[in-house]
Amino acid sequence: MYRFTSMLLCALSLVVPALARADSNAVVAEPNPVSVGQSVTFHWYFTGTKVVVAGGRFGNGAVVTGRTKLTDQPRKTTRYTFDVWYRAPVKSPATGKTAVQPLHSRYSVLVEVVPPMASYHDSHGWQISYVHGWQMDKVSTPDEGDDGLVFFQPEDDSVERLAVAIMPVRNMNSADLIQKIQADVPAHYDSPQFITENTFLYRDTPAVWAIFTGLDQTHPGTRTQSMILAFVRDGHAYVISARTQADRFAARRALLERMVKSFSVTKRPTEPDTTARGHRAPFKEGVRA
Repeated sequence: MYRFTSMLLCALSLVVPALARADSNAVVAEPNPVSVGQSVTFHWYFTGTKVVVAGGRFGNGAVVTGRTKLTDQPRKTTRYTFDVWYRAPVKSPATGKTAVQPLHSRYSVLVEVVPPMASYHDSHGWQISYVHGWQMDKVSTPDEGDDGLVFFQPEDDSVERLAVAIMPVRNMNSADLIQKIQADVPAHYDSPQFITENTFLYRDTPAVWAIFTGLDQTHPGTRTQSMILAFVRDGHAYVISARTQADRFAARRALLERMVKSFSVTKRPTEPDTTARGHRAPFKEGVRA
């Protein structure tokens, strides 16, 4: 049990240590996120006497009154704002009378520009995409086999990182797995709070998607926010997680989610060899990753 618990904690906090959406449904950016230089198209569903868009190639503001669509090719993550001036009837709270008055509204949408990606193919039968240029670190385990812990991060001891943890399990499903993760998180995070927990089918396998925030004990004073994809398949538990500083999460969400959901199992894991080395218990007591 200790080994399994340790592996999960390492995946979630070792670091040794959204998709982006419009503020209002009035503006839609498609596609979102995009790669550097890729074209994004904006659609909006409002009219006014004057409409001004700012951000990207539009700089501090360009008048687009009368239009309902335009494109840009952002080279970095950019927030586009749409200022709309219009006239509408307004009822006076003092007199109760209605009169047409000039009004102003602002809408915005964040377009996430993701950096070039690289792919990692593990010899144990899984693959994942990560940010090109990030380093890959494997945490050694006492036994050979399909289990393991792999980190992808910009540098050593990085708060922002991607992690893959794989362990053989018995008599466990995805719901059991996320409960184990939730129980283990407080050992490495102060004031943890799970924000989201949803069940869904991930590549035809029942899985859990969760988001939590907490103060990482290995980086004092740093509040992080993490997303977790957890599922059990063919007798193995898979925990894929990504995190960053909590105040950067909204801007980095699309990138982190893209990396986590790129994970796929490419072949069926082999069962532990129970003849040459004896049966290897799925939860080995006293061995810490």
